[in-house]
Amino acid sequence: MTVQSIGDQARAFAMQAASNRIKTTLATLTAELSSGEVADLGARLQGNTQDLAGIEARLAMLTQFKSNAAEAAAHTQGMQNALTSVQSINEDIGQGLYLEPEATTEGLMAARSAEAASAFQAVIGHLNGTVGQRFLFSGAHSDTRPLASADTILTALTAQVAGLTTAGDVAQAVSDWFDAAPGTGGFADTAYHGGPGGQSTPIGEETTITLTTTALSPAIRDSLKGLATAAMLDRGALAGNGTEARTLLQGAGKALLQNSPRLVAEMSRLGYAQQVIATAQTEGNAASATLQTARNTLREADPMATAAAISDAETKLQTLYSVIGRLSQLKLVNYL
Repeated sequence: MTVQSIGDQARAFAMQAASNRIKTTLATLTAELSSGEVADLGARLQGNTQDLAGIEARLAMLTQFKSNAAEAAAHTQGMQNALTSVQSINEDIGQGLYLEPEATTEGLMAARSAEAASAFQAVIGHLNGTVGQRFLFSGAHSDTRPLASADTILTALTAQVAGLTTAGDVAQAVSDWFDAAPGTGGFADTAYHGGPGGQSTPIGEETTITLTTTALSPAIRDSLKGLATAAMLDRGALAGNGTEARTLLQGAGKALLQNSPRLVAEMSRLGYAQQVIATAQTEGNAASATLQTARNTLREADPMATAAAISDAETKLQTLYSVIGRLSQLKLVNYL
């Protein structure tokens, strides 16, 4: 009879390899039980990982859409807040100018004009606001401040109205400068430094948001026009002509009040954009939750089966240690 045996050192290596193998299995099973996910997805899915890859790709896309929607929501809210402030300023200044009594003194008219100049500067500040280091009313050029300073604009207008002696001529000169086409040296060239509006941003799988409002939009430009017209008295226009000065202020106030509905319409467009963004965010969150559930189903480890496998591995390890202990007690003298 042939007896096959291995030496003590070889047996020790064999026992150590078996121990390491069981310990590795035990560590893997413990990790699966704690994380709830299987360690070997390929074996779990029998090599068919196409569905899981598709789910992961769609989740990554939805994550990007979620980021775009959050950025668009913050941007539109910032624009809405700015226009709300501009609307409030226009109404206050417009009513004060338009409803001023006929017997207003030159000193009071000068104060009203200075107030309009201060309001003009405040409006410029609101329109030059930022959210997340992006300018709100610069259109596609969101990294560029949309408007020049109030002083720069009023200085350019002062040159336009120099020498004019009637309220109608001053108001017309200011209006022509604000409405001048690009390339003719008016507001679009001297004061506005942003880009065109209308750039689309995807915020959902089938939803994009397009913001067309910029500081060059007619409703915003007309608000600036009305305030700048009233501020011309503070810059020396119509000096010494109280009747024409009063006419100019009242005309500027009337223009501001008449522009109020257009500003409200601009705010309504932003409000609709905000509604679209909120809907896209809700739909995206629901789709993400569904896909995450499907992904977890494919990747999850059965806790009962995993616990049973851990118990089996512990038993094997204990048995191996018992065998090693028994073998370590064998002596040649006892064998003889």
